[in-house]
Amino acid sequence: MGRLSFCVNKIILFRMKTDKISYFLGVAVTVVFVFLSMRFYTYQTLRNEEKDPKSIVGFLETLDLKMLDLKMQIRGVEPTSAPVALVAIDDPSLEEVGRWPWARKVIAQMTDQIFTDGAKSIGYDVIFSEPQIGDPTSDQMLAESLTKHRDKVVTGSFAEPAGDLWLPYQDYCVNEAFIRANGGDVVRLNASFVVEDRADFYESVDFGKLLNPFFEIYEGVQKPKIIKDELKISEDRLTDAQKRYVQIQLWKRNFEFCRDWLTEHDSFLPGHDANIDKAYAEAFNVKPEELKTAIAKFKNKVLRHPLPASWNWTANLPKIQEGVDFNSSFNAFQDTDGSVRRMPLFYRTGNRMGTSFVPTLSLQTYLTGMGYRAQVVVDRSSRNPKMKEIVGFDIFDPSQEPEKKVFSLSTDKYSFMRINYYGGTYSIPHVSAREILRQGPTIKVIQREWDQANNRWKVDQKEMDRKAFFKDRMVIIGATATGVYDLRVTPFEKNFPGPEIHVQALAQMFDQKFLVPWEMEGKVMPWVILVLGILLSILWTQTGAVAGIVVSMSAIVLIVGVDLLMFLKFHVMLSAVIPLFLLVFLNFTVLQTFKYLTEERKKKELKSTFAKYVSPAIVDEVLKAPENLELGGRKQRMTVFFSDVRGFTTLSESLEPQKLSEILSRYLSPMTEIVFKNKGTLDKYMGDALMAFFGAPIPYPQHAQEACRTALQHLVKLAELQEEFKKEGIPTIDIGIGINTGDMSVGNMGSNIVRSYTVMGDAVNLGSRLEGINKEYGTRVIISEFTYAEVKEKFVCREIDQVKVKGKTKPVRIFELVAEGNVSEDKKKRLDIFEEAYRKYEQKKFAEALIQFETLVQGETVDPVAEVYVERCQEFITNPPPENWDGVFVMTKK
Repeated sequence: MGRLSFCVNKIILFRMKTDKISYFLGVAVTVVFVFLSMRFYTYQTLRNEEKDPKSIVGFLETLDLKMLDLKMQIRGVEPTSAPVALVAIDDPSLEEVGRWPWARKVIAQMTDQIFTDGAKSIGYDVIFSEPQIGDPTSDQMLAESLTKHRDKVVTGSFAEPAGDLWLPYQDYCVNEAFIRANGGDVVRLNASFVVEDRADFYESVDFGKLLNPFFEIYEGVQKPKIIKDELKISEDRLTDAQKRYVQIQLWKRNFEFCRDWLTEHDSFLPGHDANIDKAYAEAFNVKPEELKTAIAKFKNKVLRHPLPASWNWTANLPKIQEGVDFNSSFNAFQDTDGSVRRMPLFYRTGNRMGTSFVPTLSLQTYLTGMGYRAQVVVDRSSRNPKMKEIVGFDIFDPSQEPEKKVFSLSTDKYSFMRINYYGGTYSIPHVSAREILRQGPTIKVIQREWDQANNRWKVDQKEMDRKAFFKDRMVIIGATATGVYDLRVTPFEKNFPGPEIHVQALAQMFDQKFLVPWEMEGKVMPWVILVLGILLSILWTQTGAVAGIVVSMSAIVLIVGVDLLMFLKFHVMLSAVIPLFLLVFLNFTVLQTFKYLTEERKKKELKSTFAKYVSPAIVDEVLKAPENLELGGRKQRMTVFFSDVRGFTTLSESLEPQKLSEILSRYLSPMTEIVFKNKGTLDKYMGDALMAFFGAPIPYPQHAQEACRTALQHLVKLAELQEEFKKEGIPTIDIGIGINTGDMSVGNMGSNIVRSYTVMGDAVNLGSRLEGINKEYGTRVIISEFTYAEVKEKFVCREIDQVKVKGKTKPVRIFELVAEGNVSEDKKKRLDIFEEAYRKYEQKKFAEALIQFETLVQGETVDPVAEVYVERCQEFITNPPPENWDGVFVMTKK
């Protein structure tokens, strides 16, 4: 086996091994991502209270949300003609009217004026929870104004999220505690908003009748504690404010009681008192002996509501709230990263229709303005048997006969609607509150408009007829002034006015431009990721890093492109973050890192070994593209190089074996280095002979030139060695070199047991014959006509004969390689003489040729080739060749 074969086989085996490991590593990572994607899509269906933003899937969801923000930003401002507006209590209004909060009579004046101008409905993103200080009549004026427009105004309230403070069945207790705490001021019996709970199995139970006696007893126990421990005063000395404080604390204690209801901490737990047992038996309509089973069934059967409860509600003053038909919640809901991207369309305090559910401000303002009705259907969850979910959220027009369904609101299972923001601040018309109070015929409206000249959106202010502007418009009044601090983080801005979020959601309902998820994504995407991961694993194991990057970037562009297309054209939200992470993680973080760490280490080992047999440049190229070292042979045009030492037999007879080996090493080492320097590949050493080839394993077009350059440099090095050997008394050596260019089979060839990376074919055999022919002509380097054709522009050569080598019938012209570039004038003159003499020789003008050849063998410089032709001419003059003589010389030796 040739010296190169070891390295070739090692590279191929290593590549096969690393490819297999890389493939299985890629598949393993893909499987991990499949399970991760399943977790991710399940995580997306959880409520915020159940999510952990610090988990891996939590991190992925945050990235997914940021990508949603980016898609909105790429889309930019979305124009809308929805009849909505924000009346902003802004900084200019505060400068003109005074600091916030304003006198209630000012709000009353604004309300009357907006309705006079033709508005359909007004929603208030402000609350009137405390009496007006210093002007008792102001509250009354606002109450009268709201009562006058009671079916067109929507007041607002806010609460604190309770999360899962209570067990599912304890919602019934919470509901009664809320009612007892004047919850009717917050939750109004509202025909325009109906929640149908198909999974409420205890609708007929009168929990108020059951629990109110317990609340009264509990409050009686807690009241002295509050007065004594917190106020540290006797009850008869309480002020009105302190009495109100005590009452509020008692209401809060009732909610705490609900946390213990029907647990071991319940002070009124059935089974210990006959009167308590009787009350429960009557409420559940069972016999006393069946009570224990009934309560256990009740606790187990009640399902958790999809929407978390809210508590500690802050309501408007009773005198203000009582005259209004509709109340709402203007709570802002933040995602886990603090940004507002969605809103629940209603909030809840318990689970009873008419006493538990509060629509959001934008929804109720829309329903009030349009005269529509919303119907929410809650049923058992298809995903979790212990949960309920929203299965329908439809908008109806009661004015139609029969009642007509207008559209379905796009929400998730927990009533959350994605806010399809129209853009940043002023994407919806803003009217400063001071414009309303000025009562002129026109108002200034601020909104983003398209600037055709500069091809961009800009905030513009227009003077408009006030009645024309407000006619049939739905309005939300809210504070945007800097000092009010009602600013939120949104996809477009970090300081976005809270009231405009409600107005943009209101416009979205009117335009019905909802962001919708692809319902099948959670089922389909894991399979897509599996197929994508396996395909990419196969592809990346067969390509290099650059190709891997190109494929990765192409796949990323495709995924992002589809994601953007679905969002921009169809308002469909896809979660591209998982496949994108798969691509990046699988390619760059895992496979490329693995391939780099293993292949680079192995390449260093192979390079140190491989460099002994081929040039460093070839080593680098081979290691970049090992596929060039394919098993078997491939046909390729290249150049073969043979050299042999003349006088080696004499040398071996006169030297000891150890000395002979040393001399041979001194010769072969520099000659091999020259081969490497000129991009040659060492095929083998054959005793004192050297075989090399040029143009493989890495193809390059100048292989013939590199081979000729190598031969000439060998002669230079030989002269140096001859001088050294002469000084050391070592017999003189000479060399013969044969070079041929042609089509050859090159590759890792041989048996299943032993293979050699080598070249084969007639062109190789001819190169070997040319090396031996040097002896016939006294030359050192002979090249074939095929090599000459490729180097004649760069190298000086002379044609010396046409020969038929042994075993071949077709003659080939052979040339002596003389020099690279130019030669001396004397040398050129002698070459010209030889060429002219040789042409006469071919023309059978032997006498004329003889005269010229003889001039080349006289004097100090004797041309050995000319000597050959002197003998031939003399022979042909004496014995002329036959008429059909073609000038071809037939070799009888190899």
